[in-house]
Amino acid sequence: MNRNPADIGGEAAGPIDTVDHGMKFWEKQANALRNTLTGGKVVRLDELRRAAEELGDRYYRLGYFERTTEAMRNLLLEKGLFTRSELEGKIEEVRRRYDS
Repeated sequence: MNRNPADIGGEAAGPIDTVDHGMKFWEKQANALRNTLTGGKVVRLDELRRAAEELGDRYYRLGYFERTTEAMRNLLLEKGLFTRSELEGKIEEVRRRYDS
């Protein structure tokens, strides 16, 4: 049976960590970006969930905010809001600023 990552009904889940660990700065930024994109109706939550589920095995290896951020990136690329080349150029620009 081929199950998607969200289809976990009946599976053993193990212990649940209920401690609030807070959010790292970049996680707060990722959360704000997701809220902005969904609030502005640029993306819908069902699209974001689909994009996350399409990460395949990476879905299980990534943390929540890593998974969400990667899914947002893939979805925005899919929608043509920017190109992979534009994204890579911007990432390089930010890295140069950070390194100097």
